Amino acid sequence: MASPLLLFKGLLLIACWSANAAMAQLSIEALPPSLPEGGNALLRVDNQAEKPQVFFWYKGKRAFEEFKIAHYETASQTLKWGPKYSGRERIYTNGSLLLQNVTQEDTGIYTLESFDTYYRCEVAHVHFQVFKILTQPYLRVNNIILERWKSAIFECLSPDTGVDITWFFNNKPLDFNKRMALSPEKRRLIIVPLRVKDTGEYQCEVSSSFSSRKSNPISLILIRM
Repeated sequence: MASPLLLFKGLLLIACWSANAAMAQLSIEALPPSLPEGGNALLRVDNQAEKPQVFFWYKGKRAFEEFKIAHYETASQTLKWGPKYSGRERIYTNGSLLLQNVTQEDTGIYTLESFDTYYRCEVAHVHFQVFKILTQPYLRVNNIILERWKSAIFECLSPDTGVDITWFFNNKPLDFNKRMALSPEKRRLIIVPLRVKDTGEYQCEVSSSFSSRKSNPISLILIRM
């Protein structure tokens, strides 16, 4: 038989949101608040007045059935998964939620709806970010041995999109001059005409708000003809 809470949850939901506005006690902390794909994140519950009797977790900001990850009833130790359960979640009896092997799709807001012994309700939200681990870029050049006064064309090849690209010369940010030109997306560097001082190691780096990766260096050699 379904519990009274589940039978009357539609009515309790209205009171729940009103009570939460007044109480403002329950809180959730994401540990860590941001992490790379493949890691684990704990959504830890804080500031509970007592151990929850029933709690619901939702993916998103709305406590609707279609967004439910799981709900747990303490008295019967009953755990039921919802439509947003992915198989990577773990529920703790204090209300905390562990997300394992996270992906970028896990980024977003999570909602906890918690009921105490008297079915008084509190609601709390938390947001955390999952970022993509960038692939190491590959640097290509039209030729590593070139004549002075000719041109060198470097291409920074990366499958990642929406990244910023930085160029390096001899392990320092490239000091651009009027003989150098970048394509609009910064993936191609052209140097013309080449001079002796252009001899050295070149690298490109892709970066996002959370991580960066550098290519292996390529040595450019100039010869006299």
